[in-house]
Amino acid sequence: MRLVRSSHALILLPLLLLLQGCYVSSPADLASISPGEEVHIVLSDEGVAHLLDISGETSAEVNGRMQTLTADSLTISTRLRGPAYAGAAFGNLRQAFTFALSDVDQVTAPELNRGRTAIITAGVLVVAVTAIASFFNLVAGSSDPTDPPDTTAPFRIVW
Repeated sequence: MRLVRSSHALILLPLLLLLQGCYVSSPADLASISPGEEVHIVLSDEGVAHLLDISGETSAEVNGRMQTLTADSLTISTRLRGPAYAGAAFGNLRQAFTFALSDVDQVTAPELNRGRTAIITAGVLVVAVTAIASFFNLVAGSSDPTDPPDTTAPFRIVW
């Protein structure tokens, strides 16, 4: 049973990674982003200094979820960074950061790209059809139709 679960995880992981390729960052207007949506902000030099003061990080870019937007500030929540041995529970902890709008140079939000999604979906479909066809031996049949069926096969399909 454990083998089946791990094989499902091995199949789902690449699919989830492929679906990430369907999203592209596009410039966004802060007013159009609703609370809870993912955002990526690029900070000005003053914003980097402010981030250093409140968290000890020296990054010019911050990813997180939009919390609140006021006339002069933006609050986002980000996942806490921690050591790998801290476990999954640590990765679910979030911290809120508030920046002045003057400290934010650029805001982008992930947007579903239909072209990439169509290409990835078509590729996954071709791989799935090919795998199913080879599994059931539908594409390349026996070289001689008079050959007897394979008695060692785990099951036979009778037409």
